[in-house]
Amino acid sequence: MNPKQRVKVSKLMSYALRHRPGDLDLTLDDGGWVEVSALLAAIEPRVGSVTHDELVEIVATSPKQRFALSEDGVRIRANQGHSIL
Repeated sequence: MNPKQRVKVSKLMSYALRHRPGDLDLTLDDGGWVEVSALLAAIEPRVGSVTHDELVEIVATSPKQRFALSEDGVRIRANQGHSIL
């Protein structure tokens, strides 16, 4: 994934996880978590296929640490800046 694509995916993830999950047919739990597989399926029509490893790389290299993965890597959430929840 090139840097431009990485930014596009990161911005879409931020939008969905922080502000408008319903726009991507996602439902966050009470802690703001969603299944990684659901997020990947939801963003694919807008940005193309993103692998689990690419998503992990985006989370790990985010300079602002915008996202957190569960210990088992199955769920993801935004760390801050929610306009929902």
